[in-house]
Amino acid sequence: MGLKKYSEFTKMNDSTLKDEISSSKNKLNSLRFEHKVKGLSNPTEIAHLRREIAQMSTELTKRIKN
Repeated sequence: MGLKKYSEFTKMNDSTLKDEISSSKNKLNSLRFEHKVKGLSNPTEIAHLRREIAQMSTELTKRIKN
């Protein structure tokens, strides 16, 4: 799983960004659960996904304020 660039999030429209945040949060919860139960082969996936969610949320907040 590669880390997306911030510029990719700036190109998305608002509804796509909201959908992406929602699906990423669901994926994060399932990864956390899987990591607790049996462990992940690559636990850095959790950190990458958290970073992507933060970047998407930042972009959405910036759009709302403007």
